[in-house]
Amino acid sequence: MSGGEEDSTSKTSYYRLMLYAAIFGAFSALVTTGYITLYNQGVKFFGQHSVYLFNINFWPLILLGVAGVFIGLAIKFFGQHGGLGVAQSQYAKTGGVNYRNLPSILLQGFIALWSGAAVGPEGTLVFLTGGLGTFVSERLKLQKDDIQVLAYSAIAGAFGGFFGSPIVGAVGAVEYMFIKELNLYRHLIPGLIAGAVGYGVYFAILHTSYLGVYSFPDFASLRVVDLVWALLVGVIAGAIGILHKLVFGLMHRVFGRFNKRPVICAIIGGLVIGLIGSFLPLTLYSGQNQLLQIIHNPAAYGVGILLLMMLVKMLLTGTSFATGFIGGPIFPLLFIGGTLGQVLSEILTFIPQGVGVLAGMAGAACAFLPLPLTITLLLGLFGGQTDLIPVIVIGAVTGFMVSKALTPLLPKPRSQSASDKQ
Repeated sequence: MSGGEEDSTSKTSYYRLMLYAAIFGAFSALVTTGYITLYNQGVKFFGQHSVYLFNINFWPLILLGVAGVFIGLAIKFFGQHGGLGVAQSQYAKTGGVNYRNLPSILLQGFIALWSGAAVGPEGTLVFLTGGLGTFVSERLKLQKDDIQVLAYSAIAGAFGGFFGSPIVGAVGAVEYMFIKELNLYRHLIPGLIAGAVGYGVYFAILHTSYLGVYSFPDFASLRVVDLVWALLVGVIAGAIGILHKLVFGLMHRVFGRFNKRPVICAIIGGLVIGLIGSFLPLTLYSGQNQLLQIIHNPAAYGVGILLLMMLVKMLLTGTSFATGFIGGPIFPLLFIGGTLGQVLSEILTFIPQGVGVLAGMAGAACAFLPLPLTITLLLGLFGGQTDLIPVIVIGAVTGFMVSKALTPLLPKPRSQSASDKQ
């Protein structure tokens, strides 16, 4: 075959891959709309009940206790196939996400999300769309390299729709899946295509967007000194992110002794989360809506209560993951960092609320997970205020660098989790 024919064949193959990426993005977005709709309806249905005793609603205790039974039985009969870092490890080893255990992962994921465990929806969504992308690619008998690209594209399409931005979809899928060897034309371009198509399909069906959800109308304009405050908040938030790593690891060690008794482990986890959540309901669920309540009505919460909720959210997130309530870590991290930022803006009144909250969210999230680009883009979208983007960048980079400096000093767990792979 001549050089010209090889180039023509290569171009045809590449254009075919781009077409597949667009199709996978659309399909993934359709799946995501169904997943998110089911997630929201389940949370609404199971969260509307109440059982009051001494003026305290103990429904979360009942709901999470029952959820623990079902989670434990699911793990006992089907095994534990989800968890933080599992999909990333599968992708790194095989170039795809294992789809054979999707039913049990979805079962555990929905039970965790509906019951109020401190996990986000993006973790299970990655298994779902990445697994389906891998499955379809294999059925099409594509080459291994193309399967790798299209599994990533399926996740990018889901993120592009769910997070409301094609760029967040493409970049977020790269960072979230820890893709270290990135080929711009074979990964990011298909990811952008999938993210754009995914965004279009998702928005056309659900008409929802995160644009400006964490906006701060009282923020006038960025001052030079605000960049200094963002650096300060980023350092403190980075330290809090490291503390969260310690709490996360501690919870896995505490509940690790129950590994051979998954039902007991999950029931204990559910009761712990439910009991604490009954007294501090804002620490339950993924945290994005709960954080909005805090930043839109900060006068309703004292500094002490906010600090307590931040620490409790760490405890409940670690307990959730350690006892089988699988999900995603991003939204709980944003709650932790945002609550810290609100505290700092109340104690140090010269720090504007928008600077404190957004830099805190970026710093804490990037200290726990190596997602500086994703978090910057995501919070820039969530904030919807271009003046605050430099603040987000400084918070994200500072938290990331604090983590890079301090993580090697932490005690090494028996099995390294995704949060430590920096």
